[in-house]
Amino acid sequence: MHRKSRNWIGKKINKLQEIFSDNAAADRRAGTEREEGSSADPRPIAPTNLPRNSDQGSTAEARLPGATAPEASTPKEQKGGAPRHVQVQTSRAGGVPGNAQKEGLPVNTEPVIPTTGHSQDNQESAPQASSLETFKDGPATPAKVELSTEGGMLNKAQGVHFAGSTTLNSTQIHNTTTHVYNAVQPDVSEKDAQLFEKIVEWLSDINYHAIQADNYGKRAEGTGEWVFDDPKIVDWLGGVLGILWGVGMPGAGKTVLASIIIDHLLQKAMANKRICVAFAFSRYTDQFTGDKVLGGLLRQVVQDHPATLAFVKPMYDYHHQRKTRPSQKELLDVIRAIFNSDLFDEKFCALDGLDEAFEDTQVDVLDALADLPANLLLMSRPLPLLKDRVPNATFIDIILHEADIIQMIEDKIGRMPRLRNLLEKGDWKEKVVKAVLERSSGMFLVASLQLEMLGSCINIKSLDTALQALPVGVNAMYEATMERINGGPAPELALRALTLLAYACKSLKMDDLLHALAVETEPFKYDSDLLVDPDTVLSACCGLITFEPETKLVRLVCMYYTAQDFLVTYLPKVGVDAEAMLACTCVAHLQGCGFANFTGDVDDVFTYHPFLAYAHCNWAIHANSASLPPFVEEYILQCQHFPWKHPIFRGFDYLNSIQLAAACNFHSLLAQWLGLVLSPTNHPPPSPLDVNSKSAEGCTALALAATCGHLKTVGLLIGVQGVDIQCFDSEGWSPLIAASWAGHVQVVDMLLGVVDTDHVNAGSWTALMHAASRGHTEVIKFLLCVQGINVNAREPDTGDREGDSALTHAAWYGQLDAVQLLLGFDGIDVNASHWVSGTALAQASAQGHIDIVKCLLQQEDIDVNFSQCQLGTALMQAAYGGRKDMVELLLQQEEIDVNATRSDGHSALSLALKENSWRPNKPRSEIVELLQAHEA
Repeated sequence: MHRKSRNWIGKKINKLQEIFSDNAAADRRAGTEREEGSSADPRPIAPTNLPRNSDQGSTAEARLPGATAPEASTPKEQKGGAPRHVQVQTSRAGGVPGNAQKEGLPVNTEPVIPTTGHSQDNQESAPQASSLETFKDGPATPAKVELSTEGGMLNKAQGVHFAGSTTLNSTQIHNTTTHVYNAVQPDVSEKDAQLFEKIVEWLSDINYHAIQADNYGKRAEGTGEWVFDDPKIVDWLGGVLGILWGVGMPGAGKTVLASIIIDHLLQKAMANKRICVAFAFSRYTDQFTGDKVLGGLLRQVVQDHPATLAFVKPMYDYHHQRKTRPSQKELLDVIRAIFNSDLFDEKFCALDGLDEAFEDTQVDVLDALADLPANLLLMSRPLPLLKDRVPNATFIDIILHEADIIQMIEDKIGRMPRLRNLLEKGDWKEKVVKAVLERSSGMFLVASLQLEMLGSCINIKSLDTALQALPVGVNAMYEATMERINGGPAPELALRALTLLAYACKSLKMDDLLHALAVETEPFKYDSDLLVDPDTVLSACCGLITFEPETKLVRLVCMYYTAQDFLVTYLPKVGVDAEAMLACTCVAHLQGCGFANFTGDVDDVFTYHPFLAYAHCNWAIHANSASLPPFVEEYILQCQHFPWKHPIFRGFDYLNSIQLAAACNFHSLLAQWLGLVLSPTNHPPPSPLDVNSKSAEGCTALALAATCGHLKTVGLLIGVQGVDIQCFDSEGWSPLIAASWAGHVQVVDMLLGVVDTDHVNAGSWTALMHAASRGHTEVIKFLLCVQGINVNAREPDTGDREGDSALTHAAWYGQLDAVQLLLGFDGIDVNASHWVSGTALAQASAQGHIDIVKCLLQQEDIDVNFSQCQLGTALMQAAYGGRKDMVELLLQQEEIDVNATRSDGHSALSLALKENSWRPNKPRSEIVELLQAHEA
């Protein structure tokens, strides 16, 4: 870690060791990390951990809240053969298969008591909170908690619990005065600092602070100050809660104005730590989804206010263990919890470029941000269709101020020595300012490009000629700029750079662009001797591209319509096959790094080879968008061990040529190889041509195509004589199961036409279970139409214990539509129960899915008091989870048994009285009152 980074973290973090416990201790408390080769998959057990293996079950006593803890013993080694790419047994669905943890509940083969203090029974695994005075178990008495005013990690974090660490509230401390210090501590360990940085990076790889710095740096000194005279903006900045939406036409300077307002807020926040500021920027070239935007906002909050880490750590622990990402709802819930806490007096959020996001993202992000208890600033072009989603928003018109354009022109002239010297003669400066002001149509970027054209003038005569010829309008400006490029010193270099930036799937950093340009074209081959310096590229492109120093990104300029819009119509006219060029450029880099038969560390290679990561992710996209170039086709034939990022495995699989062609949807090439078309291929097919060959992870070409939803390729392959349609990979996934998990409806429909019923019901998780857990209702409909479908199939568990059904999976994951579909199927078992977490009703109650609970309660044969599972009835689980609304709903049922007890003697009331470390600060006292009022 760089010294600068380490010092920055040290200054922001107060005793991180109080937040992060020793990894080994965390494993003992939150769940023993499962080694490769372990096939057992522990089911989440709340509020404690129970033995999973049958041999453990006969010797170890399961302990639930209040039980006596026997001596901890070393868990016996699990046996089995999990695939090597699964480090922690997780569902490739991004969730958890069958018995895996859910909701972040601890799993361990050692029985552990959840506790609020250091008892003798769990002394080994109890968290060591070094800044809190020693406390004892016993009746809680009022205690004083003093908070320093200097702003530190644990300030305002009482009562927050997360895996491996606990911050305590006053009711948990016996006769103790606790000081939560905020001063900078010199002894922050590098390990803790690195973990803090790791969590920040895990939240998002988008650094909006760097983008803000670049945007703010583009402003001319003194421009945009008028925003602080606008009464609506003044009120909003003063903390008047609401949504302020700035609307302006392209080129009006919305992004720069947003950066000016954000900078003002950041200055306020630096002076007052009880002000929270988070912001995001959306761009055409970097299309972010709603969860990406929220992750970026949360990253900023944690970076600027380390105390908020207490809200993030549980989510990180849960997903980090499973190699999954948090959903948009999870991220929003955490941000909302932070903003609803008493950490801040004022909260500000800002989003620039809402109009540049995908339409679905526009709605998702707008709805999410508008729901936060914070002042929200939006900047965009007019979006009339979205106004009704924020009826209380205050709108302001962003109109270019002539004074700002004049200031920008004068600022730019000051940076152009040759032009500045010319304009010192006579009244030429006034003439140039007037002409540019008139012909730029009030757009900053047009004015900037016009000044670039004037910058090459060497005398007054050439200046006068150029001034008279200044183009009017955006399109004319682009055309004139391309003429300058073609007459410049490096037109071919500029054209390739513009092509790469116009057609790239994402923004490129300067290093990426330079290495992409270092490719020979006859034949295509990467050559480091072709590298040029950044200034050469910037100069050759005559102002059509800009470099952002903070983010290191290179971008095309954007005026009324973007340079990209212009180039996608201009380049074909001049004979550029852009997609083919990008595909060949990408493959040249892959070929140069030996990816056809790769055996090294892929991520490590990406680190040291600019543009390679982009090439690996996007070469097939570009190749599919073009007529498959012969160079790319030849490369595919060479591949025998190509590292391919599997969309389910979340790791790399290694493919041969036929598997790679199927995974990348090169169905025309496959058809030629398989002899299914008459047109000759440029290259002979791979030999031997085995359509059933398996990848390193056991996937066939058909399985890969089904996983990715490539309908034409799937149709092609199932028509090949001898193809194994019902094959399973190393994890027991068939093409049908993979397509069901991914929600590829048409692929599922096609496969159901060629597989038998036994195959539909096969698998540890059946196709129906996968579709139900992920809420793919259209897939569920097709599967339920299969004659002989076993809708009540159960996931096998240890010994004779039964696991989940499709219904319990759907209930646990909150898939209401899936639950309703399954309940409408004749013969559905509504009381099917997992041996630990119970029925669909119990699992939905534990998770807080109240609409699903209401739906289940309408079923005539529902058993609301089912208790033949470790966690007890639905009421018990809702009470223990602190879900007041759920408890109220269940208590309304006439047949509810409030006094029922589970095997360890606990009732709903006794569980409500127990501390719950994974759902702290819930209305437990109100639940206790409700239950006491209903007790017999």
